[in-house]
Amino acid sequence: MSALAKRIELPVEEVRVQKADDVLIHVRFSPSAEVLTIDRLPEGVAPKAWFERLFLSAAPYYRTLSNGRGFFRIPAEAFATV
Repeated sequence: MSALAKRIELPVEEVRVQKADDVLIHVRFSPSAEVLTIDRLPEGVAPKAWFERLFLSAAPYYRTLSNGRGFFRIPAEAFATV
């Protein structure tokens, strides 16, 4: 059996459908891994601190993208507790 014949199966959580009330927060990083921009940044909070706070409480909802980008797709109920 070759390696190509193996089927890759995603966990059920990966197939979750986006709901209209999900909160999307996009993040852009510099090549040195500093947070350049992040959505929904509360006033008076540094971008890095906001990312760390989100990641600590909502890590399962974070997805990494290419070119130094990523996003959180957090259900509204979970975002209310962040």
